[in-house]
Amino acid sequence: MTDVAEIERQHSELVNMFSNLNDAVKKNESREIIYKIIDDVISFTRAHFADEEQLMITSGYTEIESHKTMHRELIDEALHLKGKFDYVDEHAFRDWLNHWPLGRVLAHIKYADTHFEEYIAQKGIK
Repeated sequence: MTDVAEIERQHSELVNMFSNLNDAVKKNESREIIYKIIDDVISFTRAHFADEEQLMITSGYTEIESHKTMHRELIDEALHLKGKFDYVDEHAFRDWLNHWPLGRVLAHIKYADTHFEEYIAQKGIK
């Protein structure tokens, strides 16, 4: 079973993955390399969301449906924007990567996930 410590480890891993993505963009790595990193981030994020949602179920988290909606929206947005990458020039491609991904994920972790972690702490779940 996934516990709070594992969720926190996954959050740290996501931040590291986005840092690697940002580094690849700054180093002007090829789109192929950047696409691979994006695919890895999306795959890891899906697994993380599944683990987090399972913990929500087992803890009886009452706001699970709205949190799941946020998860779906983040994945859908990432897939939609990734699909557009083939149709934008290099400047637009790198501009988006320099601004969007890290901010959206960090905001989700900081606000939505913090609310869930507070709920878990109140229930005394570790």
